[in-house]
Amino acid sequence: MNIKPTIQKAFLLITALLFILVKQGNAQEQEEDLGRISTGRPDQTQGTTVVPKSTLQIESGFLYQKNTAEEQETKTHAYPTVSLRYGLLERLELRVDGAFQDSVIREYNSYRKVNGIGPLGAGFRLYMWKGAGVLPQAALTATVSLPVGNSNMVSNYTDTELRLGFTNTITPDLSLTYTLGYGWVEEGTETKYAFKVSGDLSYRVAVYAEVFGTNAEGSRAAHQADAGVLFIVRQNMQLDVAAGIGLSRAAPDLFITTGYSVRLPR
Repeated sequence: MNIKPTIQKAFLLITALLFILVKQGNAQEQEEDLGRISTGRPDQTQGTTVVPKSTLQIESGFLYQKNTAEEQETKTHAYPTVSLRYGLLERLELRVDGAFQDSVIREYNSYRKVNGIGPLGAGFRLYMWKGAGVLPQAALTATVSLPVGNSNMVSNYTDTELRLGFTNTITPDLSLTYTLGYGWVEEGTETKYAFKVSGDLSYRVAVYAEVFGTNAEGSRAAHQADAGVLFIVRQNMQLDVAAGIGLSRAAPDLFITTGYSVRLPR
């Protein structure tokens, strides 16, 4: 019996109910602040904010990653990675993610190259409540990975992921963000985690460090760590750069990413 469609229907029902409860609740509304841009890149924790209502945020980047496993080495470039985020309501944003990738795979003395559009993800983020004291700010992100793109890069299934994110503000310039994710992929499931410490060096420069990982059913857990710098060129514009390494044998050896984000209208 294939229970995945049943799980996905339950997942969609739960997220819909959560949206209704939060929308009707008495929790404090998120302040609509069109000040400094807040992005979901280049870190993996991705934050807990939503873009302001009726604005479009475009987050793009370049990624290089190297992965060595047994006798096989894979070097992957993604140019660009793109995330489109639109503020539908004060507490709700719609999201579409995708990338064009090429991978050079060396196995023994042979090489092969695979390129094309990678998985296309679509979903939403629901801002649940604003933090106060020890209570963290919280958001729910749901994503469905559509089987669109190069057959060597995408799943034959409609993979689904649910992620809860929390942010604790330690000081006005220092915060902790952590997320827990659970997904239904291929014929199994996977769990994800991420933990990030971030701080502002000034109004225009921020830094972060994080650890994150994925544990797919039937596979070894892949743990990684990275650090990055964000440059706020204008209040609605960001440049960033980050680099990371693998902490376990199942993780990629290293990756480097840099990107540009803008929020429209200003």
